Amino acid sequence: MEANIHDLRNALNEETLSALAWLVADGILDFKLALPRNKLDQGEFHDKFGIFTDTEGNQVSFNGSYNDSIQGTRNYESIKIFTSAQPVLALLVKADNDRFARLWSNNDPNVQVFDLPEAAKANIIKLRTQSRPYPEPNKEQLSLISGGGSLAYVPKPTMPVSVELRDYQNEAITAWFDHDCRGLLEMATGTGKTITALSASVRLYEREKRLAVIMTVPYQHLVDQWQKESQPFGFRPILAYQSKSSWFDQLNSMVMDFTSGYRDTFSVITTHTTFASPDFQAIITRLIGPCLILADEAHHLGSERSRQCYPEHIPYRLALSATPDRWFDDEGTAALRGYFGDTVFSFPLEKAIGVSLTPYYYFPHLVQLTSDELADYQELSAKIAQLAGRDDERAQELMKLLLMRRAELLNRATNKITELSRLIDESDHIDHTLFYCASGQIDDVQKLLGWEHGLLVQRFTAEEDTRERQQRLADFDSGEIQALVAMKCLDEGVDVPSTKTAYILASSSNPREFIQRRGRVLRKSKNKDHSVIHDMIAVPPTAWTTTQDSATFTIERGIIRKELERFKEFASPALNKHKALDVIWEIARRYNLMDF
Repeated sequence: MEANIHDLRNALNEETLSALAWLVADGILDFKLALPRNKLDQGEFHDKFGIFTDTEGNQVSFNGSYNDSIQGTRNYESIKIFTSAQPVLALLVKADNDRFARLWSNNDPNVQVFDLPEAAKANIIKLRTQSRPYPEPNKEQLSLISGGGSLAYVPKPTMPVSVELRDYQNEAITAWFDHDCRGLLEMATGTGKTITALSASVRLYEREKRLAVIMTVPYQHLVDQWQKESQPFGFRPILAYQSKSSWFDQLNSMVMDFTSGYRDTFSVITTHTTFASPDFQAIITRLIGPCLILADEAHHLGSERSRQCYPEHIPYRLALSATPDRWFDDEGTAALRGYFGDTVFSFPLEKAIGVSLTPYYYFPHLVQLTSDELADYQELSAKIAQLAGRDDERAQELMKLLLMRRAELLNRATNKITELSRLIDESDHIDHTLFYCASGQIDDVQKLLGWEHGLLVQRFTAEEDTRERQQRLADFDSGEIQALVAMKCLDEGVDVPSTKTAYILASSSNPREFIQRRGRVLRKSKNKDHSVIHDMIAVPPTAWTTTQDSATFTIERGIIRKELERFKEFASPALNKHKALDVIWEIARRYNLMDF
């Protein structure tokens, strides 16, 4: 018996070492050496954690270990395991994944990481004493990756089994292919533009057999969101944002491998700002072969700086936007459409309601300015009227500044807080609710909701870091908090489908802003059969005191026309269209805007 146990122990030791040696020899397993430095100098690298990722991008991370020794059986030890399948735990998995990436790429300031010397690797390979204990790996599924020349499995872009495209999404992809894989998809917020675009890129890969994909988005939090969305499609993107050292060498290596034919596919997700940077542009200039640039919220790329950086050598181009035309920027709009192509498919909100978006009720609320606000408003209006007749550049710039100050005054009108408090009192229950505020209004709204009405509410602004915002979105989705108070961070790309109600206290006449905000609210979600939008506007009472032939009245009439157009845009598809329009009919009559 003792002899059998001895033989078993020796066999396990030998076979384990041999299996590890085979994994190293086949390029499946790699080692690196970590040396503490700076704050950890004189210490040891004793951390024990790891990440497992499947071909669909699902991840499991662990922290801790069980010491498999005689002493380990006597110790008090533990191990924690997290899965990306659960939204709250996904944040912890991502943190582990990011930490591992920093360590592996030698970007942790307190740890210096070295590649395993070739001599050491050769000695490990000599430990093979058995035949290969697994089938010989398919060499086509192993490809060079950056850093150290190690080998890893590279999944191919493919359609996930879990994704079933809607008819209009298939129509959009077909239309794009019919226009030589160039063009713009003008689809309402919430209709699945991201899934449509990723599906189109998979079909392009299937046609070309090789494909490099550059995905560019306006904000950093959208980089993380696109990464999550793209992984089930087989993409393992480089995230090119923040520190150049975290992506430059890896992207450069990928481009060289792809151009040289050593790699059939790679992808990178970047921000519009990094995309336009000289470093990023210098790398992608060397791309040769089937390449796709995929631009989310593409209207941003019509800016003067961005349109100087369009990579003309990239043959395939796909732009996404619910509102592609740039506000008061015909030149930028023309440049954008000149590069990406015209709109090849349109799916407006009117078509999307009931298909991929929920029906909604729209309630406009008109509020009056206080006496002090009215005095400030009249003073600003008088100055604007004096400048209205001048066409010199200085006067126009000054008038633009005054118009912005007056618009801010209307957005931050005190009575909006009073009206909001009344509406909250009348509500049966507040949950999954968004409050859009002006920059100087958010503290007052949060105080009103939290302190005076006892709601569980959190801010969602640019002041919070990415992890805080992700946690707050998860808490909002689960119902841990009842409401989010936001400014502009929720305008583009952030998914909050569980939102049932929105209160808009501040807005602009820019169609993109209010269309994006409406789209955030109308996304379909479980147990949600409709949405509700409350929209507040402070109306200058000077309409009752200003003569219609005055310069002030003419300027006000132009502003009111823009606001009424926004009201009409919101009211027309609403379930209570006529009731909503009745609220603003009187002010339209007083400003002689019956044709709005």
